[in-house]
Amino acid sequence: MILSKTSEYALRSLLYLAMQASKEHKVGIKEIAQELDLPMHFTGKILQDLVRKGLIASLKGPNGGFFLNHPASEITIMDVVKVVDGGEAFKRCGLGMNKCSDEHPCPLHEDFKVFRDGLARVFNKKTIHDLVQEVDTGHAFIKNLVQVS
Repeated sequence: MILSKTSEYALRSLLYLAMQASKEHKVGIKEIAQELDLPMHFTGKILQDLVRKGLIASLKGPNGGFFLNHPASEITIMDVVKVVDGGEAFKRCGLGMNKCSDEHPCPLHEDFKVFRDGLARVFNKKTIHDLVQEVDTGHAFIKNLVQVS
């Protein structure tokens, strides 16, 4: 609803990388797409964009793949959303109206603004590391995602 598919896939991919990859152990597009049940071509485009924008890094070759470019504890959900979508998701109208604003509100404006602003606060506070901890403790899951020892 608020996040684009691109942001959703980017967040899931970063979570997977935080759990599985390191500079010593890189993860390929095929593995990420298969484990997270994402379309491989689209996932590849997203990962390349995240490399260009500096959130992750990649190395080519037989031992190549992707890994986080920064500690997971320093990457907020909002950082990812802004890199992928430009942060516009937190300015949009809940009904998709272009002219909706505080001065010219749609019927859902005030309620949606409270929801949107609350979600923005959570996204600014929560890091990829926080999400990893939720999965590691068994409080949350992502399809087929398990920690490598």
